[in-house]
Amino acid sequence: MTQRKFAELIGMSPNGLNAIVKGKKRLSRILALATEQITGVEADWILKEESPMRKDPLRKIDPWDRMIIEFKSYGVEHEFFVYVFNEIDQQSGPFRNSIDPKKAWSEEQNKKYQALINEAKRIIDFFMHLEKSEGQGPYRLGLMIMYGEFSEKQLENSSAALFTDENRHPSIGRIREIRLELDDLMNKPNTKGD
Repeated sequence: MTQRKFAELIGMSPNGLNAIVKGKKRLSRILALATEQITGVEADWILKEESPMRKDPLRKIDPWDRMIIEFKSYGVEHEFFVYVFNEIDQQSGPFRNSIDPKKAWSEEQNKKYQALINEAKRIIDFFMHLEKSEGQGPYRLGLMIMYGEFSEKQLENSSAALFTDENRHPSIGRIREIRLELDDLMNKPNTKGD
């Protein structure tokens, strides 16, 4: 893209942009934000070379909506239940099904995995069968926690957390514990080979 065309896109004169490029004029925050919108390069990176250079367009989207985009599914919500648990099965597959004794889980670890998965499914299934007005928030929040791709801050700021009644917090807390136990299992494969 030429400087002239880029200057047009950000609403600046070509001479003004040229002065910035040559270091004769300082780039303003507003121009950095305009540049971010056009190029996807973070304004903070343009101004101070801080934070990631490229913008993650999904970062500001509510986690539930992000899951819809990532799963490329706009269908029925119960499909997400299947997707999330299939993802966990794929992540744990190398440990559950390995013929390499250094990677394979022991029988005890496999039983623990199955018990954790069954408990998480029971809790989330319970939320799924509540009245829509009461169950939608905890159902979504539980699935997002089990998906394991969102930070605690993203989950706390999600619309699902906002619509989760306080009396559901103990069950949501248990789902968090289950996800941590699953992560622990997958990050510590069986080294004894039993």
